[in-house]
Amino acid sequence: MSRLDEAETFIVIARTGSISRAAEQLGVAKSAVSRRLSDLEARLGAQLILRTTRQFSLTEEGRSFLANVETALEALDDAERKVRAEVKELSGPLHVAAPVSFGLSKLQPVFTQFLIDNPEVTLRADFSDRNVDLVQDGFDVAIRIGDLPDSSLIARKISFVRHCVVASPTFWDAHGKPNTPEDLRHLPILRYENMRSRQTLTFERPDGTKGSISPPQRVRASNGDFLAQMAVAGLGFMVEPQFVAEPYLRTEELVEVLQDHDWFGFNLYAVFPPSRRPTRRTKAFLDCVEQALG
Repeated sequence: MSRLDEAETFIVIARTGSISRAAEQLGVAKSAVSRRLSDLEARLGAQLILRTTRQFSLTEEGRSFLANVETALEALDDAERKVRAEVKELSGPLHVAAPVSFGLSKLQPVFTQFLIDNPEVTLRADFSDRNVDLVQDGFDVAIRIGDLPDSSLIARKISFVRHCVVASPTFWDAHGKPNTPEDLRHLPILRYENMRSRQTLTFERPDGTKGSISPPQRVRASNGDFLAQMAVAGLGFMVEPQFVAEPYLRTEELVEVLQDHDWFGFNLYAVFPPSRRPTRRTKAFLDCVEQALG
């Protein structure tokens, strides 16, 4: 029998003034109530109730324990009521901005499950690779990948986004698979537009030494899926986040190379406007994102 059951049984006994009436109120056998009381007194090492055939009264220790345990159970009830109220109140609009490819491939399942779990929440999702103005556009939170510029925005790191080097099998057949990053320096690259450095690719070799290359840019675009389709067509290689390349790697339309090298990667952040305190639904949503992706 749990300590909580024993405590609740003792309270009912004290309030009803009878083990028989307590058993009736609790819906259990009289012997079960007596056993709970005996176990409680044995564990505490103190007699809580004086019991005779004609008299039933609390001892001094019983009165003290009753007062304390009633206070503790009232606090527990209050805590449960508050949690139930918070869950019930998880409603209203949630405005989220996220990059297109990442939002569709990784966040869509999170959005779906969150809305299923919270039917009173409404969603406005903006999938764009531009950095939206959170305050002016009225967003609760933005999901961003990359180095964050200095600003007044509040950021919460969620995870790290790994990058990989990929191209089509025909591209590697035509140019040869590279053995070192330097083998890529003269090959055409399909480059993501919204990068702080649009020319240089940085990397770390297996021995820990670092380097960089600046391949000629064949295509520049602000969407990773667009570049992936260009890569499938054999127009160049790309260094893009793993989540962009994954679908094409599974179908073998793209092939990864130099996997033993660490290419530049970025952190995934949740960014908040400084003037707006995150709502419970925003915090709950980000907890789901972190659980799924962190």
